[in-house]
Amino acid sequence: MAKILIVDDEPNIRRLFRDELEEEGHTIEQAGDGAEALAETQRTNPDLVILDLRMPEVNGLEFLSKVRRIRPNIPVIVCTAVRGIESDYDLWAAQVSAILNKPVDLEILKKEVQKVLEETQGTTR
Repeated sequence: MAKILIVDDEPNIRRLFRDELEEEGHTIEQAGDGAEALAETQRTNPDLVILDLRMPEVNGLEFLSKVRRIRPNIPVIVCTAVRGIESDYDLWAAQVSAILNKPVDLEILKKEVQKVLEETQGTTR
């Protein structure tokens, strides 16, 4: 299974996603903002990032811009309540793997994680 980094400033969402994805056999790391996520990305080299956009310090779009310099091909699934033409374009330009609207349906999240991992690693269950 994969090493997944969950980046969200809401601890309850991180915990919920962690619990669901650990049940699927994944190893989970967590970060509460983009700055912490950048450090965690360099430290743990995750296979996939699940990212919120609206966070303190370094927000999700800033994280994407910075992480693409150090890990240009890391797959990212964005989970956000923020939608609009500008953010959608920025997400498209950052080549995110999927965009899920909050509140996130956990079954859809698990399916997207599996799909992205299959596409990027050839992982199957």
